[in-house]
Amino acid sequence: MVLTADSILARSTRRRQTSTGWNTTYIGANRYPLPLDEKPPADDALHPMAFLVEKDPGAVTRPHFHQADQFQVVVAGRGMLGDHEFSDGAVHYTDAYSAYGPIVAGKSGIWWFTLRNRWDPAPGICRPSERCLIRPATATSTGNSPPRQCQRR
Repeated sequence: MVLTADSILARSTRRRQTSTGWNTTYIGANRYPLPLDEKPPADDALHPMAFLVEKDPGAVTRPHFHQADQFQVVVAGRGMLGDHEFSDGAVHYTDAYSAYGPIVAGKSGIWWFTLRNRWDPAPGICRPSERCLIRPATATSTGNSPPRQCQRR
């Protein structure tokens, strides 16, 4: 299946995601541009999505996880992903339910495309006071094993 995106149509979806960045949907829909009267796809349905994340200089995205496998392709800027510096051309892959971060944008900010193959209802936030809904990442993991439930310590 070949999917293409119209940049003019995508531009109409650009919205302030947080006080430190923008989010523009190119393919599919995530929780932000989903029309109020439209139900999200089933958890097991293929639902390709691609969206551009633009982070302002110094913006911080706290450690978190998603319920879908994803690629992040850096298209402009520099920053840190955990202890690793990354910049345009870098590709980051994360299995579903595997935590990553923080992401800290550099002096000029950082822009990346997020690519997923299924719906992701909302990111899971990892707090020191909770055990997150995380499945340990392994070299052979597929992202499809059931997660553990969050519990307070």
